[in-house]
Amino acid sequence: MRKKYLPICSLFIFLLVFDTQLFSPLEKKLEYADNLFHSMRLEWAKGWDLTEVENFIDKAKNEIKNKRFTEAERYLDTAISKMKAIEKRYNQSYKGPSPKTSSWFTGKDLVKLVAYRTIERGIIGFSWGQSVAMKGLIASGNWMSVKNIIEMYMVNSSMPKNVNDCAIGDVLISLYEITKDERYIKRARELGDFVLSYKDRLQSGGIVNVPETKQLWIDTVYMICPFMVRLGGIYKEEGIRQLKIHIRYLMDPNIFLFHHAWDELTLSQSPNYWARGNGWMLATLVEVIPYLEGEDKTYIETIVKNMIMTLIRLQDSSGLWHTLINMKDTYLETSGSALISYGIAKAVSLGILNKDYLEIAQKTFEGIRTRITREGDVLGVSEGTGPGDYIYYTTRKTGTFPHGQGSVLLLGGALNEKL
Repeated sequence: MRKKYLPICSLFIFLLVFDTQLFSPLEKKLEYADNLFHSMRLEWAKGWDLTEVENFIDKAKNEIKNKRFTEAERYLDTAISKMKAIEKRYNQSYKGPSPKTSSWFTGKDLVKLVAYRTIERGIIGFSWGQSVAMKGLIASGNWMSVKNIIEMYMVNSSMPKNVNDCAIGDVLISLYEITKDERYIKRARELGDFVLSYKDRLQSGGIVNVPETKQLWIDTVYMICPFMVRLGGIYKEEGIRQLKIHIRYLMDPNIFLFHHAWDELTLSQSPNYWARGNGWMLATLVEVIPYLEGEDKTYIETIVKNMIMTLIRLQDSSGLWHTLINMKDTYLETSGSALISYGIAKAVSLGILNKDYLEIAQKTFEGIRTRITREGDVLGVSEGTGPGDYIYYTTRKTGTFPHGQGSVLLLGGALNEKL
């Protein structure tokens, strides 16, 4: 009996090994194709049509699922080849950014231009960058376009895997307040429940942005705190708690600027003051203040005042801020600058600062004007950025991204009457 089954067992083992060996390089090729596709999709301002590429990748995944590896590899090779061809054609034809917007554009017209361009380009996905773009569109009066996007979200999206995907909760609440559609507030509460039950936390209770890092990131506050506070009740309590934890671990109490991250394993802060990170924090603070009372409100208002005083001293003559705020040899970054001045303009509207400070925000808007193409693309925006060293921050790719469009629209909305 043993001899009879030995060849069959050997054949089975051979097929299993062969199957695994075949799948392993194919899996790497699929990962490469997926990463390249998502990277190109993020560079939405280049106008790449990736529909056909996406179809080929989906077909490859289906073939792998059915163990038709040869067909899968053919689809992946085609997808990769097409993506490289698209990039090559673009690089050969690209002659630099379009001429900047003319000086005769009024501020309000410029905001409309950026809004229309954001809508025209389309918002693909529902994570943090897209949520900032939608918040900006609402702030600039384009809520109907956002409603159409959110309807797709309600049908097609699943619950988030990460807290960054919860930023859309603020968009849902705003739409609920405009339309009174109960579906939106219900979905926002579901996101709130996700945050309440989120298990990746430090000993302090602070929510970890990327689970494997054991780090608090400043980015997290803007993704969860505004919408949690607006939801009220236990959600509000958790939103305020998270905000206070992040302030405690990330703020430099001497200058009221914020570090990008705090690491529980090393018990240390990342060394740099990142512009967009401080923009995230300031925007969060001014957005939650209307929902605070008593000591909490006084505490946050005090931080806002002191933070803005420091930021004003570090503002470049162009009206923008450097990507590492206190390092003048780093490049001037658009989205962080827009968020900071959005926070300043909101602080004025809340009565925290007097109206003279609007000039600071207006100066930023004028500086950003030179970074907007005649089509409405906002330039000089750094890509998604985690904590890192000096070289890491200064070599991040810059271009046009949804979070840049949204940040400028938030600033434009806050300055509306002064443009």
